[in-house]
Amino acid sequence: MEFTNQELDISGLPRAEDAVLTRVDKRYFKVMLLQKGIFWMLVVAGCAIAVAFFEKLQSSLWISVIVAVLALAIIANLRLAYLSFLNKAFAVREHDVIYQDGWLVKSFHVFPFNRIQHCSVDTGVFERRFGLSRLKLYTAGGNDSDIVIPGLTSEQSSALRELIIQRNNLND
Repeated sequence: MEFTNQELDISGLPRAEDAVLTRVDKRYFKVMLLQKGIFWMLVVAGCAIAVAFFEKLQSSLWISVIVAVLALAIIANLRLAYLSFLNKAFAVREHDVIYQDGWLVKSFHVFPFNRIQHCSVDTGVFERRFGLSRLKLYTAGGNDSDIVIPGLTSEQSSALRELIIQRNNLND
């Protein structure tokens, strides 16, 4: 038998980027805001404690600088979170799951069903309040190849988990 290794015409190959993606549920942005709100409250409390304990920081100039820096950081962080939220989307195709996220650095992940070894559905405190959950997909490639799809309704994440289990006959 003769070995062949013909070149493929890549212009005719299907493109994952052409898949129609579904954005995560809009309520997930509220979850993100709650998480960021708690973080920033802790940061502001830490700054207030620092001002209270260090006399050098108690001048009006230092307090103005601290407040201005915190305000700019909070506004920038919330804006970037919103831009990131707008790019969180997923698709389920016949042979794979696609997940896209990021704003400045966009990530586009394609997970063939036959590479997924395990999947789980997790729900955090804030997500539970809004009826949302996360689908975690685990593959053989290590931590960098695992993905979490947040902002799914509980029904979506359970249905996707069941679909993946049926496709791969995964055992819990």
